[in-house]
Amino acid sequence: MAWFRGLLDTQKLLRRQQQRIATLEEENTALRAQNQSMREGMRRCVTCDYRIDFKNRQGQAPVETSPAE
Repeated sequence: MAWFRGLLDTQKLLRRQQQRIATLEEENTALRAQNQSMREGMRRCVTCDYRIDFKNRQGQAPVETSPAE
């Protein structure tokens, strides 16, 4: 009977680990999507100082900034 109990405990632990892995994979997928979205947003950013400086150094037309800056 003890071996049967040990088998059930092992199966229970395995099930818990599988659930935790599934949860972590979902979280990882969501964080990767968020990270990618943020990267895309930074690529589209045209008002950031580093983007303005880069464009000016490349000989492109200067980027207009708002008078508040």
